[in-house]
Amino acid sequence: MKIRRIAWALIALGLAAALLGSVTAGAQEVETTSESSGDLQLVILHHNDGESQLVQASSSAPDYGGVARFASLVHQLRSQATDDGAAVITISSGDNFLSGPELSVSLGDDSPFYDALALNLIGYDALTIGNHEFDLGPDLLARFITETTTAPFISANLDFSGEPVLAALVEQGRIAPSTVVEKQGRSIGIIGATTPELTYISSPRNVAVMSNVAEIVQAEIDRLTGDGVDIIVLSTHLQALSAESDLAAELTGVDAIVAGGSGALLADESTVLLPGDGDPYGPYPLTATLADGASVPIVTTPGDYTYVGQLILTVDADGNVTAIDDTSGLRRVIGGEEADAVEPHPDVQAQVTEPVAAALAELAATPVGTTEVPLDGRRSPGIRTHETNQGNLLADALLWNGQRLAADFGVPEPAVALQNGGGIRNDSVIPVGPISLLETFNISPFGNLVTVIEDVSPAQVKVLLENAVSRVESSSGRFAQVAGLSFVYDPAGTPQEIGEDDTVTTEGSRVQSITLDDGTAIVSDGAVVADAPSIALVTLNFLANGGDQYLFGDGTRTHLGLTDQQSLAAYISEGLNGTIPAADYPEGGQGRITAMTAEMDDMDDGMADMTGTDEMADDMEGEELPATGAESRLLFILAATLILAGLLLATATRNRKRLTI
Repeated sequence: MKIRRIAWALIALGLAAALLGSVTAGAQEVETTSESSGDLQLVILHHNDGESQLVQASSSAPDYGGVARFASLVHQLRSQATDDGAAVITISSGDNFLSGPELSVSLGDDSPFYDALALNLIGYDALTIGNHEFDLGPDLLARFITETTTAPFISANLDFSGEPVLAALVEQGRIAPSTVVEKQGRSIGIIGATTPELTYISSPRNVAVMSNVAEIVQAEIDRLTGDGVDIIVLSTHLQALSAESDLAAELTGVDAIVAGGSGALLADESTVLLPGDGDPYGPYPLTATLADGASVPIVTTPGDYTYVGQLILTVDADGNVTAIDDTSGLRRVIGGEEADAVEPHPDVQAQVTEPVAAALAELAATPVGTTEVPLDGRRSPGIRTHETNQGNLLADALLWNGQRLAADFGVPEPAVALQNGGGIRNDSVIPVGPISLLETFNISPFGNLVTVIEDVSPAQVKVLLENAVSRVESSSGRFAQVAGLSFVYDPAGTPQEIGEDDTVTTEGSRVQSITLDDGTAIVSDGAVVADAPSIALVTLNFLANGGDQYLFGDGTRTHLGLTDQQSLAAYISEGLNGTIPAADYPEGGQGRITAMTAEMDDMDDGMADMTGTDEMADDMEGEELPATGAESRLLFILAATLILAGLLLATATRNRKRLTI
């Protein structure tokens, strides 16, 4: 009997170790849940990157997403949690609107800001400022904040003093580094942080961006905790989840991080996903380690009003997170006949969805032309990794408009056009058939101005194209689509690096040759040709002003009075007489951009396998999948050993008993 008790004890220990290993690997249990009366169940409802996707997730998925369904789900989850006695806070982690056809509806005379109206009807405790809020400049952001009346906008590392209209909102408390929410007698501090890359991926004008994010955020944590705030939530828009993990390693006193900008899908096997979503980037939540060794959960959503995140924490009387409820996770936004379908919120449907949908229907009914060939505007692999026929179309449109309008504006005709992949936004393959005015907005939504830059030297042209291919491995939006020249680059070469002062700190060696369409060599064998000429170049004002770290030199810049969307529409309807010919825009491009090795094809395939979805590649640079800790593996090995030993001992005992009988 004693041996049997030992055997079963070993098995029990093994099962306990297996359970502990499972908890450690999943990072769901922080420590034993306290039963004290001071516990608070805190539910954080969150999303990010709504990006004006107000009507539906996409034209091909009318039952997915949409801000009216999203609002219904948020209200439903908030009500359920409140009825269960939980404290609920609701956070958006940035990119609350995005230039495009939906936003254009808000820019008409006497139109409300529909994105702001939707956010008011949903109800938030804090709204973090992302990069896309600045795409059309600080003045539009100021209008958006003014019309979003329910919550403060937060960012600790932005200085708004150089923009009077935003500085006034700081004085009014509408913009702040953080906000404090009182729930059930507990003070919850929510701190905001915005990507330090803001100055070259958007247009903040005179808003100063401070890059010492960890130092600034820690100072705000210390200030809040010094004021008696015992629960700290950090809401960030840093573009990549690896950035949040790195930031966490420099901080203490953070209880949860709600991230935006990466587009990552975090989910477990039990999460019900929208049809077509690929493999998750990692579990919900991810876990990072703070500077003092404590663990902190990191959560995010894929954006576009397709999911509501729900992080459920148990917080003790001292403000320590003691448990993460295993029902935490994403809740999909879906209609139709699905069991978890939600009806659109009636007020949001009437005041936002219906007027925006009506305006989009009018754009969709306005023809621009037709295409004889599928146009590839996918992000990765696609316009951010190599030449595509849709990228060529955009670049050709810039060159055609630049040349036809040059005389009207007194500038030389540009010889070359440069379009950044990040400015092409439809992220799809447009099929053979009609092209509507709405489609041109979907492709070129930002309203950037067509701009001619004079006297661009051959050395500067090399710097431009070195920048274009400097981050191709991470599908950066700076990858260029070009017209008027062709170039060859070596992916194995040294990538160019540019410092914060807009100077080249590491010269690139990737670009091997650049040749104008008339045969003039600009670069040969990696070196600038001695007698190569300077040229005029047409691009977008975002890039001309240093966006995506493009350095064009000191040549005169002249706006030609039309946007990128207008440039594309005019080129299709007038420049191509309404037909995009397959002969001129073959699938795969025309050989304008050539990688010297097959390395890029292998990289594209690997990138697609890693992400499982094209959307996840948007702005996600240098991500790594989270690894299971060594301690979890050791626990499972220990569990297996103990269980095996127990079973062997029990078997031996049974056999011994049989022999005795």
